[in-house]
Amino acid sequence: MASKLFEPFRLGGMQLKNRIVMAPMGTFYGGNDGYMDQRAIDYYEARAKGQAGLIIVEGSAPGIRCSVGRQLTLGYDHAVESWGKLAEAVHRHGAKIAVQLMHAGWEIRDGKPVQVSPSAHACPARSIGTPDKPPLELTVSEIEEVVQWFAEAAGRAKNAGFDGVEIHGAHHYLVSSFLSSASNVRNDLYGGSIENKARFPMEILQAVRKTVGPDFLVWIRINAREYNVEDGVTIEETKRVVPLLVKAGAQAIHVSAFGAGSAKLRSPFSTKAPLPDTPGIFLPLAEEVKKITNVPVIAVGRLDMNLGEKALTEGNADLIAFGRRLIADPDLPSKILNGRLDDVRPCIGCLSCIEKMGLNENGMACAINPTAGMEKQYQIEKTSNIKKVAVIGGGPAGMHAATVAALKGHQVTLFEKKSELGSLLGIAALPPNKSDILPWLDYLKLQLKKAGVHIKCGSDATEKDIEEMKPDAVIIATGGIPIIPDIQGLDENNAIMAQDVLAGNAATGQNIVILGGGLVGCETGHYLATKGKNVTIIEELKRMAGDMRPVVRGRLMEGLQEKHVTMLTRTKCSAVAPDGVTVTTEDNQKRNLPADTVVVAAGYRPNDILFKKLKDKVPELYCIGDSAQPQGIIEAVSDGYRTGLSV
Repeated sequence: MASKLFEPFRLGGMQLKNRIVMAPMGTFYGGNDGYMDQRAIDYYEARAKGQAGLIIVEGSAPGIRCSVGRQLTLGYDHAVESWGKLAEAVHRHGAKIAVQLMHAGWEIRDGKPVQVSPSAHACPARSIGTPDKPPLELTVSEIEEVVQWFAEAAGRAKNAGFDGVEIHGAHHYLVSSFLSSASNVRNDLYGGSIENKARFPMEILQAVRKTVGPDFLVWIRINAREYNVEDGVTIEETKRVVPLLVKAGAQAIHVSAFGAGSAKLRSPFSTKAPLPDTPGIFLPLAEEVKKITNVPVIAVGRLDMNLGEKALTEGNADLIAFGRRLIADPDLPSKILNGRLDDVRPCIGCLSCIEKMGLNENGMACAINPTAGMEKQYQIEKTSNIKKVAVIGGGPAGMHAATVAALKGHQVTLFEKKSELGSLLGIAALPPNKSDILPWLDYLKLQLKKAGVHIKCGSDATEKDIEEMKPDAVIIATGGIPIIPDIQGLDENNAIMAQDVLAGNAATGQNIVILGGGLVGCETGHYLATKGKNVTIIEELKRMAGDMRPVVRGRLMEGLQEKHVTMLTRTKCSAVAPDGVTVTTEDNQKRNLPADTVVVAAGYRPNDILFKKLKDKVPELYCIGDSAQPQGIIEAVSDGYRTGLSV
């Protein structure tokens, strides 16, 4: 068990039971009016119950006019009551709670959202404007108004029973824009010198302190460095800014960073900015800040318990903030404290939590924790109606269905035709940046055993097997079947499937053509290119990897470009021969592409054969995951969990 992490710590006048902080992360769980509704309360309470010492609520708008979309806000007095309910829920479990006040850089003016900035200066590297549509420059009076928004919002947080506020001065949002020379080109009191660029956050801190009094905790999160941003913040500048912020009233410094990100530029962030790929990559920045200030330093950046413990032991930080790991497992601190390391659900770094937040009207979702945002609805309760349940298929959908059903008290048998559980998860972990899937797979296997599921690997359950078993419920999770396109010269006998290439079950030549440019085809192409192969990917649609979400897709596209993979969109393969393929391009031109190996990545179709055979033959029958509709991990996990609850 870690020791330093679980030591009590005094942050200003606030006594924390340990040094574990839940980092602020957007969820969009609030109501459309920015209220703190019950769903958000349940989400944060679960992390407090899991023994985090300090919960920092996601970036919330300090004013009504700067509240964007479904962002939470403390911009009006009648929000206080709903926020008070959250404070009460968190305090019940002995945790402290703060809220991050964040102006995202957008305001509603004349009924329309407009981007505002310190300067009417486009800075695409910091996601601020474009050359043909720069942001609006804030006037001095508008700056003063925003400062007052922060102060009033902090007052409302105090009235709601919160223990503190964090000013969001990091990433690419408004406050950090003043601190960065890349976006701040003003020549008045708010631009030019380090002191002037720091004036805006200093005034916010001073105004907040004046409003909340001396006993309420106030601190700031900053970019200690900006990567791949021309004229961006440097650590040398940060060392000059931090003392100014502390003098203005910051009682702690939360050390983050921002990266414009480019695989071509060898950035440590790639296109995941501002989140790091590499665990602990911000720790050296926290260490540098720690050297020049006496106020507590909060470290963040995909940290795990070992890295956090090391940072505390070496004196490079005072508090450790965990983000996505606490989304994946709200009980992470409690499990570590009680020596249950194997029971920690490990984050796989897929970024579904970030990408789903904006694309999914239900807000943030975690690929591997279907209970995130559904804490009350997805509780597992013991049943008095014990059933005999057969689960066919040991992929993520089947494993979740079997585990949840067993935890409810059912007698569950899981059949998997292969010798190992996981289905395609082991293969999915092979492309670059995907290895974090493997610890999660180990976790799933262990949870099956602990739940008491009877596992029968190497057993391809048939209709007869099921009839002899006489189960009360059958869950079909047999996955998908690779699609082989109807192309001259290509059939089941000579088609090499992408999954077989990744698994090492099929040899490839030097020059490879991949038929299909979706997620599987592109990841296979990236994998082969890292092995030194010459790769061409053929996609009939206008967009390569169109089934992927933007941030992860961007990283993959850069990886393919860096490895000089040829990508042909709106191109159709018409024939496959021993020495290559014939394609028709977007302009209706035929081309012959030489190839030693042709790899098929044309997607999957549902493997619902057994499901159809068992219809009307068992009391309860479910078809889930890819066997119902081929999708991604997040859909398979959610489908399996919900089905396990339903049995």
